[in-house]
Amino acid sequence: MRYYTLREELSAGSRWTGGYDLGRPWQLPGVECPTCGATWGGGGYDYPTVDLSALAGSKDYARPRCVPWAEFTSLRERVLPLLPPGATVGPGSGFGPLTGRARGRFAPVVVHMPWLLLMHPDVMAKLEGLTGAVPVPTRFKGARSVELVELEVLPGGRIVGAEAHEPCGTCGRTTFARPPLGKLRVTALPDVDFARPSASLVVCSERVIERLAPELSESEVVAVDVGAPEEGTTARPG
Repeated sequence: MRYYTLREELSAGSRWTGGYDLGRPWQLPGVECPTCGATWGGGGYDYPTVDLSALAGSKDYARPRCVPWAEFTSLRERVLPLLPPGATVGPGSGFGPLTGRARGRFAPVVVHMPWLLLMHPDVMAKLEGLTGAVPVPTRFKGARSVELVELEVLPGGRIVGAEAHEPCGTCGRTTFARPPLGKLRVTALPDVDFARPSASLVVCSERVIERLAPELSESEVVAVDVGAPEEGTTARPG
């Protein structure tokens, strides 16, 4: 089975003008690593299905900040039992549905960078029976009601070349830079239709591309092949 990542390529004067300010109710703080010396935090490994409202001290996750490593590990340990099987978390991981203010007109499929996929609910319904993604309604506010669902996708697979970059033994940070989408290769993918080979990348199977071909074309979203050993190609659904 072939896999693809999705990329938005809006034309000049596109009717899709949607935009938003993103947030989540809770997140792990950034960290100051005592081993590699880096101060960092980043999104991608986010879990919109995870609700921290009943967790004692949930307010500790409500304010973005950077903390020493010992404090970070304590905060991380408290949320681990609430995560879905196979989840990975790191500095900056977020929990709960997307919040913020939305504006403009949104396409049927919205790609917010290669690691965050949003869809209209009726589009998500076309993926019934496919595996690897859990739809979670967003909680955007705006002048008009915006109905979008976010796809929660768990880690799976790896980017070819990443194994040559040893992560920090303490915080896990790596110097590996993701290749451009046209040169990106992904391997060791599980037998699911959606997977997250890294915090900054979501891939989907050919079955997803086939089912959503009209919606992807309408949304001005292209599918980039990441599963072939030869040089990648870009396919325009429909």
